[in-house]
Amino acid sequence: MASGQVGRDPPTHIWDAVTMETVSILSGGHERGVCAVAFSTDGKRLATVGLDNDHSIVVWGWKKGEKLASARGHKDKIFMISWDPFATDKLVTVGIKHIKFWTQVGGGFTSKRGVFGKKGAQTTMLCVEYGGMAGRSFTGGANGLVYHWEGSSLAGTVKGHTGPVFALSKVDKVRLRLFIITLCTISISCTIGQLRN
Repeated sequence: MASGQVGRDPPTHIWDAVTMETVSILSGGHERGVCAVAFSTDGKRLATVGLDNDHSIVVWGWKKGEKLASARGHKDKIFMISWDPFATDKLVTVGIKHIKFWTQVGGGFTSKRGVFGKKGAQTTMLCVEYGGMAGRSFTGGANGLVYHWEGSSLAGTVKGHTGPVFALSKVDKVRLRLFIITLCTISISCTIGQLRN
């Protein structure tokens, strides 16, 4: 488990979820604070996002406390970062009026902005979840829509809520294929909608 702190030289702590003991402290990567954290699928790396002006992204080899890669994230706030479970070098970030798809290249990153095309309007993206196959992801918009992405291109949208979509989670089952669970702040209830695989 990982937690980020706010402050001048904010550390990120890695915790043992059973004993609640600190197993690693990562520092020197960010200024002002750490606003998002995500472990890689294999658990060996941790991605962090800072509260500095560039919302910098750092990938850590957390067991040794070493920085493996870093990049400027986005001038606007990043709300969430997530690793692609099908590609160990790929990440996605979402935030105010943006979505970016990242590929780690050595000690840095290349990025592609999400291409909306005519499939949907750009909005603030609040959350992200990967789908059941390589290159497929879903984001929750401030406008109540769930966005379906194939690679960095928008494939379509589904009306999720009348208010912002703050959280997405998936369940993979043989018969269910892929369900996206969304949470809206307007009501306390969750809506479950099946999106085609």
